[in-house]
Amino acid sequence: MTYQNEWRPRFPVPPHTARYLVEGRPVLVDALRVRTMNFGQHWRTPGVVEVRYEVVLPGAYAVALLEQDWADWIEDYQRFPEPNDPLEQALRALGWPGPAQALADPVAAPLVLDFDAHELLLRWFDDGVPSIPGFVLNTVDEVRMVGTDVWLAGQARPELPDVSDAYQD
Repeated sequence: MTYQNEWRPRFPVPPHTARYLVEGRPVLVDALRVRTMNFGQHWRTPGVVEVRYEVVLPGAYAVALLEQDWADWIEDYQRFPEPNDPLEQALRALGWPGPAQALADPVAAPLVLDFDAHELLLRWFDDGVPSIPGFVLNTVDEVRMVGTDVWLAGQARPELPDVSDAYQD
């Protein structure tokens, strides 16, 4: 079955900015996938070598994705307050802004991105094994806005042909 990404075509590069690096070298978007199950956990396959990745995604994409659930998210924060939650504190201090305003704020932006980083990666990159030899993204260790774009970095592993597509290790 061929999977059709529904998000990337809506934000073509250019005019939007996107960049994909592994160990500091550029890679094609089709060479990256996201670990769907067990994201952030260690790899069980012996000998897996992790590599550092960095991706820049269009900020307009992040805003559009966040807008899908933003109203429900804000409503939950307002109905079930958690005063010690730094993200809630930042959003409350901004008067419950929309996603574009939250991503433009230096305090709220990294908190929003950290909260939604996995989803941003899942929707931009296809899941499973890369369609060309590549890498499977497994963690998000750093997030920030770079101008109006989203920068995410973490650990990935090279594609392993003998690792199950269904469980991705």
